[in-house]
Amino acid sequence: MTPWTKKKQLMRAAKYVCTYDPLEREVLGNLAAAVANELMLRARSAPKDELAEMMDMPTGHTEAPQDPALARLLPNFEREGDEEFDGDNALLRSLHEADIITGKLTNLQVISNALGPDGNVAVSLDESEAHAFIAALNDLRLYLAASDLTSDAGSAVIKELPGADRDNLVEWLAFNQDSLLTALMGE
Repeated sequence: MTPWTKKKQLMRAAKYVCTYDPLEREVLGNLAAAVANELMLRARSAPKDELAEMMDMPTGHTEAPQDPALARLLPNFEREGDEEFDGDNALLRSLHEADIITGKLTNLQVISNALGPDGNVAVSLDESEAHAFIAALNDLRLYLAASDLTSDAGSAVIKELPGADRDNLVEWLAFNQDSLLTALMGE
């Protein structure tokens, strides 16, 4: 991959551009699709609350995901050692998890749109898309780093990666994220 650069235009807003190798483009697209699929499965498996549906309120699970990688993307709202009130974390999770998943899916969609259905290796983003792209890269990196290859949960795409390749991919995602962030912030 070529590092991200800022391309200034005369009459339009700046664009952030990068060119991926075909293999990098395929891996990034497959990884984004796999994580999006896991998030959609989590959202669809949420228990239905008739009152919340009547009030048009999204609801989510009350318990954290069992899959460590998915739990890394949807952590608890309380930290260890915080003063705990009975049911606070479950209530917060049920109220906000659906919105958090929607935001993560929206960011992952930016990656899919940028790569396109035709195998585009030249990516061009405006500033708002670049921010979403960075957030999605972060989610991919966290998901992959926390994935437990020995458990039954998780994506088949992730399980096919040997440990060394997974570590290299996490580093590559971090480089990709840092490169885009540097281009956004300027030198």
